[in-house]
Amino acid sequence: MADTLVVSLKRLAREKEGLRYKGQLVAKTERRLVQDLGRLLPTIGYRLVPFGVEPTRGSMADGPRRVKHLPCPKCDRRFAHPLPLARHLSATHGIKKGASKAAKKAAKKPAKKLAKKAE
Repeated sequence: MADTLVVSLKRLAREKEGLRYKGQLVAKTERRLVQDLGRLLPTIGYRLVPFGVEPTRGSMADGPRRVKHLPCPKCDRRFAHPLPLARHLSATHGIKKGASKAAKKAAKKPAKKLAKKAE
């Protein structure tokens, strides 16, 4: 019985060592993939940020900040570009930008006709 216990403990120790070795290989492969991604992603406009690390506000490492100068007329949100503003308006407030322009044009036309009739 003591012999089988010793044999079982040796087998367990070998398996544990094998698992530790496989874990090291996986960690090495993961580090290599992250390094490769770290070189590739900036070329297409992305960057890797370590998980769980809060970036400091206002640091130059974050890149330039875009000024959000386009306010939504219906709420307090602000946007840096017209396309996200239009997308927000149609998705959140149900306003289509083209429809509002057409409504303004239609509202202007009758006013012109009335002015002509008055003359």
